[in-house]
Amino acid sequence: MKDWLLQIFTWWNGQTIGTRFHTWRFGERVGEDEFGNVYYRTKGGVKDGALGYQRRWVIYNGEAEASKVPPGWKGWLQHTVDVAPS
Repeated sequence: MKDWLLQIFTWWNGQTIGTRFHTWRFGERVGEDEFGNVYYRTKGGVKDGALGYQRRWVIYNGEAEASKVPPGWKGWLQHTVDVAPS
């Protein structure tokens, strides 16, 4: 019950219900890093019409903290490199 309430009302403890639904509906898993963070992009690498590039995002393992993202994945998230780290 506690985990369910945390998913509804907090964004800093992993993903919310809305993020989980959006990821399930529109996301394609790209990889995972050594910290357990999981990386996604839009299905099929489709570019977002409003942005002009594909969306990329991370689901943190635990507390949402940007310093937990390794440099290779950070470059991929920020579109500095096109190929995701292996």
